[in-house]
Amino acid sequence: MKPLSLRLYTPVLWSLLILAPLPFLFFLVNFLLGIQKMDILEKEMQRIHAKALLSQEVLHKESTLLNSLKNPDPHYLDKNIETLTFLLPEIKKLEAISQEHPDEEQALKRLSFLKDGGNALVFSEEQIRANSTFREIEEKQQHPIEMNEEDLKKLLCLIEGVTIWPYGPKEGRPQLIIKDFKLSKKEINPQEKVFVVSMELLRRENLESIQ
Repeated sequence: MKPLSLRLYTPVLWSLLILAPLPFLFFLVNFLLGIQKMDILEKEMQRIHAKALLSQEVLHKESTLLNSLKNPDPHYLDKNIETLTFLLPEIKKLEAISQEHPDEEQALKRLSFLKDGGNALVFSEEQIRANSTFREIEEKQQHPIEMNEEDLKKLLCLIEGVTIWPYGPKEGRPQLIIKDFKLSKKEINPQEKVFVVSMELLRRENLESIQ
């Protein structure tokens, strides 16, 4: 019996060469598809996690808002903000000057302005809106106030309910929203930074808590 010619094996060999990589290609395609699915799944998990964090933040803000409206002090501005004295370092310097030079009219005038109410915060209630649950009051500052950087930090902590060490809000703070805020610099001397501040606030209170 004669051996088969090599020509008879050639088509078979080519078929084997063509078909041999197919299992590897099938595995590679499935592997890549698996990686793609995992990537999609990971992105979806990240989206869900980000959504959960956002939801927690919203709930925290709502809780903070409800707490701020729960037991507000209707005299919070009167007791904690309108009683503030600003520019204490300058007051101390002027007091020293006035003791050494009692005839220094400019220093005495400036000291009187800073200590005797000319530089005190005064708010007036402009508009009041209320429903069965909440009351909303627009508080307008009556005249601009001069203050330094430390005074400004303390004031904003009292209004916005945040803590900037060593300052923070006081108990009974209602919800206070700054509607309008104007700030400009005033030249006193090169060593001291003085700001001129004017603002309008929105005060919200829970009527059930203050009745």
